[in-house]
Amino acid sequence: MEWLSLVPALITIIATFKTKKLIPSLFLGIIIGGFIQTRSLFEGITAISSYIVDAAASEDSIYTLGFLIAFGALAELIEMAGGISGFSQMVGRHIKSEKKVLIGAWILSAFTFFDSSFHTISVGTMLNPLVKKVKGSKEKFAFVLSVTSLQLILLIPIATAYLGYMTTLVTNNIKGTGIGQSAYMIFLKSILWNFFSWAMIIIALGVTFFGLGFGKFKIGKVKTEEEEFTKQHIERELRSSQKVEEYPKNSKNLVMPIIVLLISTVFFFWWTGREESETFFGALSAANFNVSIFAGALLTIFVTSIYYTLQKISLAEIEAHIIIGAEKVMGLIMILVLSWALTIVTEKLGFNNLIGEDVIRSIPKFMIPASVFIIAGVISYTIGSSWATWALIMPLAITFAVNSDIDVAIMVGTVWAGGAVVDVASPLSAEMADTTFGEHLTTSLPFVLAGFILSVIGYLIVGFIA
Repeated sequence: MEWLSLVPALITIIATFKTKKLIPSLFLGIIIGGFIQTRSLFEGITAISSYIVDAAASEDSIYTLGFLIAFGALAELIEMAGGISGFSQMVGRHIKSEKKVLIGAWILSAFTFFDSSFHTISVGTMLNPLVKKVKGSKEKFAFVLSVTSLQLILLIPIATAYLGYMTTLVTNNIKGTGIGQSAYMIFLKSILWNFFSWAMIIIALGVTFFGLGFGKFKIGKVKTEEEEFTKQHIERELRSSQKVEEYPKNSKNLVMPIIVLLISTVFFFWWTGREESETFFGALSAANFNVSIFAGALLTIFVTSIYYTLQKISLAEIEAHIIIGAEKVMGLIMILVLSWALTIVTEKLGFNNLIGEDVIRSIPKFMIPASVFIIAGVISYTIGSSWATWALIMPLAITFAVNSDIDVAIMVGTVWAGGAVVDVASPLSAEMADTTFGEHLTTSLPFVLAGFILSVIGYLIVGFIA
């Protein structure tokens, strides 16, 4: 009856596809899983609490949630102190053409890389006025903004919110498998095998420097959707999203925290791994990743707060914006915890036994990496969440790696790549570029399909030679 382990995930995917609402769909999937396991509606409902507690109570999970909150708080502090607007004013003096605006999005990634939402909002805020000034393409800017957020950040091996979640996810799924490599080293190796992100970066660079025919091809028509919210709700959201400059523009209030974040994270990498190796790079390899990135984020918030108080920004103001920043990531935290809980109930129903060694050996080896990527890509595009897709598909990928001769880093790379498919067309990027999501989607989709096809071909080749 192990096939029943597929039902909770399938219910979640179908419900998300129908409702476009991920959190209620995840919750429904967990309820169904609890009912299947206990054969009782009320026992299943009560079992949900244990799934959620188990998902959030592990040390790795707590660290992941902790540094997500820390990154949200840091991003809010930087915006409050005028760091984003000040940096925008500084770079605006040197940008006189559409190409330079797009190049600016790549350059600014060096200062906004630690969180994709922060990158999208801050770079969009900085450069959107310049796009209008040079009469550039809003759709092209939205595309490059999307790629330089998730796709680029996925390939950065230090001090990002994604990296912490990824390492935790790998850690949780390799337990008891006999895989001797550390989760962080598996992630480092998997960067090479994230073909989709690499393909989208190459395409976006072509769009940036050569135009690459962007906008000449569209797939589908633009559709407008009526939001299922009251007029008062929409008005409240509009008021809460209005930007208010509380302090003068100051580019140093962006640059200084980023420098501190980088230095402190590398330091804690060395500090937590120094007893395992006498060399600096050996210590980095042996570092306790989750502790290091969380400690680096906390130290950065502490140093940044002191730096801002020296500018006559009150501690009350700093405290208020730390709380605001933490609140902004609560939706993501709910998605992560529910995704982890869904993974737990799926495992309890016998998913690992379903995809056993015999089943895997019946699948042609050359098709395994491509198949996992296609499954992950279709799911991510269907449910609209890379984070949830990674949680759903990672157990499958690790099981394939354990029961076949394919390197675990390759299989992990296919999961990152598949989950990233949905984020090329980002509603947030469209909003920051001042275009509609429909236009962003229809102009980006040809390039998403091109990257998808190239990735499938690449994984088929890897399957032949692995």
